Amino acid sequence: MRCIVLISLMSVMSFAQPESVFNGLKPQIDSTGSYSFWVSGHFYGGSANKSGYPVNTLLGNVEMINESGAVMLMSCGDLFKDIRNDIPLYEKSLFSSLKIPLYNAVGNHDISGDVYQEHYGATHFYFQIEKDFHVILDSELDDGDIKGSQLQLLRMIESVVRKDDIENVFIYAHRTIWKNTYQELEDILNDNTQSLTGNNFASEVLPVVKDISENAAVYWFGGSLGNAPYSFLYFQPEKNITYIATAIRGIPRDAMLKVKSDLGEVSFEPVSLTGQEMMSLQDYTVEKWETTSPEEPFNWRLVPLYIKQTVLSWRFFFGALTMLIFILTYSFIRKRKRRTKPLS
Repeated sequence: MRCIVLISLMSVMSFAQPESVFNGLKPQIDSTGSYSFWVSGHFYGGSANKSGYPVNTLLGNVEMINESGAVMLMSCGDLFKDIRNDIPLYEKSLFSSLKIPLYNAVGNHDISGDVYQEHYGATHFYFQIEKDFHVILDSELDDGDIKGSQLQLLRMIESVVRKDDIENVFIYAHRTIWKNTYQELEDILNDNTQSLTGNNFASEVLPVVKDISENAAVYWFGGSLGNAPYSFLYFQPEKNITYIATAIRGIPRDAMLKVKSDLGEVSFEPVSLTGQEMMSLQDYTVEKWETTSPEEPFNWRLVPLYIKQTVLSWRFFFGALTMLIFILTYSFIRKRKRRTKPLS
């Protein structure tokens, strides 16, 4: 039965050269066996961006991205800020300007009802380029859990990697769902998108990732950094498993990662979007983060905006309504008890 499920998943979710749902392009691979691609997250920038356009540092570098020789651009979620209203301006300014395919691992800002799915279809899938698998996951689907068809997809990948000549597995998800698994990460990535109740990464996902890593190198990318000192975090807790978090915010530190796969050999090139000098990716370590203050100090002028966003959020009204119901119910029960209390 499990074999049938895996075969079914593979036939439905695998594409030899996938067409981007955003601009209709496919990766153009030459005969050398080598290719490169871009990775980053949070393409809408920071919370102050209310323009409906992608972040300025991305739009200002579209020509550089197009001329870089890369075969695709991978977004690790929060592509949009407001999926219900931003699509027309994104199509005008970004999707139509890119000359390489764009893919997205959805973040919390990309999901509002079924708007994203109605426009762009599946939120988790995979494809193969040369000897590499590229796996796009939806970390919003089950509030940080990777289960159901997504966990089955990873198990299928493990099965194929074990049998076939696959060198690398690149996994993309918005949330850094691996953070709470490692004690070294306890003091960083604390204000990015996480589940309040934890997730199943350590218990169910990591064992599959470790199985994959026995036969191929695994690179897991996350696109939610929160208030961070750098655009990259590099963390390799064990052989053949590497975690990389990367995002841009519309500030001077903005940079994107260019990844090269040369006959299965992977290398990284951090590229500043603002002309700043960059370190090697491996230098953006946990220790480096812990000794560097974030570039974005708290802006008190944005407090009214944060209050407005909170008060107008459906989550705020849901919480307020729940609290009101609780208070009314509690008051009703207390009054009922007083009325029914026997006289002494």
